[in-house]
Amino acid sequence: MSDIANTRGFSIIELIVTVAILGILAAITVPALMEALDRSRQSRAMADMRVVGNATATMFVDTGDWAGSLLELDTFGYLRDFSPNDPWGTAWHYHFAPKDNLGGYHMRSLGSDRANGPAAPDPWTSAPYEPDIEITNGVFTKAPTGQ
Repeated sequence: MSDIANTRGFSIIELIVTVAILGILAAITVPALMEALDRSRQSRAMADMRVVGNATATMFVDTGDWAGSLLELDTFGYLRDFSPNDPWGTAWHYHFAPKDNLGGYHMRSLGSDRANGPAAPDPWTSAPYEPDIEITNGVFTKAPTGQ
């Protein structure tokens, strides 16, 4: 008694419409998800930079000298479990000024584009995107700009 004409199923048109709707939803949500991931990495990088700033200031108070490198902060116990790379996998740039030059430190992350300076303009924005993050003596001198 089974008849092929009586079986129920989806027509090819219904399947195409369903796939098209899923494709549209993916096209809307994936860029937003990628931007959210990048923002979370930016927040992590800024938090890590604050941790280094606190460790550097503590070392200066204790010893009277600025840390010459992140490894020095780790060696003397001022940093623990600190990654040598920023959240994008690029090595941190850390510099210090000797005490006779008023001292201080400067730290930089190249950000999501892993290059110095702003990225080329995106077709969806009117200006280049600057993902670099810099902190000097506890003050952020360059922070990410939004799209």
